[in-house]
Amino acid sequence: MKEESHISAATANDALRNRDVTVFQEIYTTYSESLYLLAYRWVKDSSLAKDMVHNLFAYLWDKGAQIVITGQVRSYLYRAITNQCINELKRRKRHIGEEILQFQADGQSFYEASDYIFFQQELMQSLRTLAPRCREIFLLSRINGLEPPEIAEKLGITLNTVYFQLSVALKSLRQQLGPKKNF
Repeated sequence: MKEESHISAATANDALRNRDVTVFQEIYTTYSESLYLLAYRWVKDSSLAKDMVHNLFAYLWDKGAQIVITGQVRSYLYRAITNQCINELKRRKRHIGEEILQFQADGQSFYEASDYIFFQQELMQSLRTLAPRCREIFLLSRINGLEPPEIAEKLGITLNTVYFQLSVALKSLRQQLGPKKNF
């Protein structure tokens, strides 16, 4: 997981106004992954989420002289990507549930989303420690939603191997992430 940037709003504003590539790259490096995870949480489309993050940073670069960030840079970026997602969902005429509307109005929801993003980053970091086949089976099960028999058929392995690898993955993740996390 990337370190939290210590760039103040004033420094970010100056950097955007002056097109300071070094500071801009630091902001991008620090926040792009968590912004992607937040965007993906709302739009459920990996390619679209990546495009939205790219568009946000392109907008910051192009309109930097007109942008004024107050408060934390992270809060500004999270709010900006959330607003982009909401606009995209409206554009697609998807049903906008109370959860999204609540997120707009309630600061607590913002922190819950932040916690979710940080947990997702920890989970992805922990998944990298699993053996490749074990990780693949876990992702097929928990991310793609396949049932063990479907995984066994898809990978050409026995059902017992799928169950064993899932138990290995879950045991490892519980040890790394702690007992309070559920998979």
